[in-house]
Amino acid sequence: MENIFNSTEETNSTSIQPTLDPALLAQLRSGANWFYWIAGLSVVNSLIFAFGGKVSFIAGLGLTQIVDGIFDAIVTAGAPSAVRAVAIVISFVVIAMFALFGYYANKAITWVFILGIAIYALDALLLLVLGAYFAAGFHAFALIYIIRGFIACRAVKQFNAQASVGAFGAQR
Repeated sequence: MENIFNSTEETNSTSIQPTLDPALLAQLRSGANWFYWIAGLSVVNSLIFAFGGKVSFIAGLGLTQIVDGIFDAIVTAGAPSAVRAVAIVISFVVIAMFALFGYYANKAITWVFILGIAIYALDALLLLVLGAYFAAGFHAFALIYIIRGFIACRAVKQFNAQASVGAFGAQR
């Protein structure tokens, strides 16, 4: 077959490249972005603590709330209020880790999903042990979407591997 430049086109069926399903990418991003939500709401929880508030979001990390509570008890027992800064630093390290999970999970790095899921599941178990059933239930809800993101991540990785093998095979 000739095109407008008078050269022949190859009409080989192997030259057709499959495309990645946009819904799969959306599912990956949705799961990965939950890490950002967790980090963001945990930041708000820690700021509420830092300014003396007693409320918190259920989607935030239980670990940061426990650290805040421990340091609040230490201050209540007579330690200087500057000790709260240590709690804030510890909380922000954990929060930064979840923000990084979101960043790298959005880049389709599967082990980041696995580590984030494991840590957030442990956080949910911690909340269960402490009797915060509603917060643990919300963790389970979020974990479902994060796990769906992980499954989509694996599918994207598999698609990319097959596409690269297909492209390599087509070059032969």
